[in-house]
Amino acid sequence: MPDSRHHAARRSIALATFLTLVPITLVVPGLNELVIVALHGTRADAHAFAAVNMATGIVGVPIVFALVRRRPNLRAWLVGALLVDACAFLGMNTAGSVPALLAWRALDGFAHLPAVTLLMVAANRLVGEKRGATLGLVATSLMVGVAVGSPLGGWLALRGPGAVYLTGAVLLVVAALAALVIPPLAEGAAVGSGHRYEWKRGSFAVWMPLAFGFIDRFTVGVFVSTFTLYLAEVQRISPAQRGLLMSLFMVPFAALCWPVGRLADHLGWYALIIAGTVAFGLTFATYGVVPGALLPVSMLVSGVTSAMMFSPNLLLVSEFARRGAGEGLFGTFQIAGSFGFLLGPIAGGVAVEVTRQRTGVPAYDAIFMSVGAIVISMGLLAAVVLAPIAQAWRSERV
Repeated sequence: MPDSRHHAARRSIALATFLTLVPITLVVPGLNELVIVALHGTRADAHAFAAVNMATGIVGVPIVFALVRRRPNLRAWLVGALLVDACAFLGMNTAGSVPALLAWRALDGFAHLPAVTLLMVAANRLVGEKRGATLGLVATSLMVGVAVGSPLGGWLALRGPGAVYLTGAVLLVVAALAALVIPPLAEGAAVGSGHRYEWKRGSFAVWMPLAFGFIDRFTVGVFVSTFTLYLAEVQRISPAQRGLLMSLFMVPFAALCWPVGRLADHLGWYALIIAGTVAFGLTFATYGVVPGALLPVSMLVSGVTSAMMFSPNLLLVSEFARRGAGEGLFGTFQIAGSFGFLLGPIAGGVAVEVTRQRTGVPAYDAIFMSVGAIVISMGLLAAVVLAPIAQAWRSERV
């Protein structure tokens, strides 16, 4: 592809990615207001709202990939998924009960996760020698959308559920228009030989990109559900302030994805992803014990360490994909992450009920420490399992 068309395609994908990701966090800061206040739901309903779209997204990704294989017009399927998602947001706006809200939320997940996956596939078809930098740029677009959605969602929640859902629908329609500009992208060497997840499954190391995707989304699932409730119940922070706190997490995360991706091209993905995972786990473990005045610092550190995890892992996925896993690895990566995001709110919901104290307040500090310990363990395990892979790939470059 000529450089001019390559840059045009990259800009279109970046814009569509940004617009697609804003709606996913619009609903997060106002989770309490959208579910518990507006529809008289429970904490369990709030966690279900955060989880059900991931459950249906897990179903939607393989279905859409199968359709793309039959009729390989990636752009058409992407535009269609975004428009269906816009309809789901309109439906959530009309919902008069928690079951109706969850039904529309399920449709949202069924359309949204395949749309994000197709955007990642389109981006991977553009990558060249600087794979980390290209995928890091896409990650930055993704995380900027998430970062913008958090404070915007908190501000809109104060004005009512309709402001949140209608804004999300409009943004998804604009994302569909942006996706129409993406030129046709054929498969190339960057995606490997197959559509499916194809490799030697007996090797534990090849599953590590999926494990990182799972643990990353698992912590996000706990963050957007349990941590949000902690801010409301214990710290007594308003929706707007919650959104701003989340933006302190998301802004450095978004800003650093591209430079971290470039750094991974030079230093490799191994050291960055291991250091980032352990450091993020340590920070997450302190969420329930740090004073409220220091929470902004915790959010900033979390954003930096998350970027160190995310961009190198996208590079790791891409490297495995071109070594025989095939393009379908991106779909499997999204499914693994979706399971994490599905189980995060569920685990958080169970934990807040099981650890409830006599005062009625859950033991949030113990919950966050437990999750942090899981992340740290994951980083230490990966350090051992991936060391031979990293060494072997470095040797290939020599």
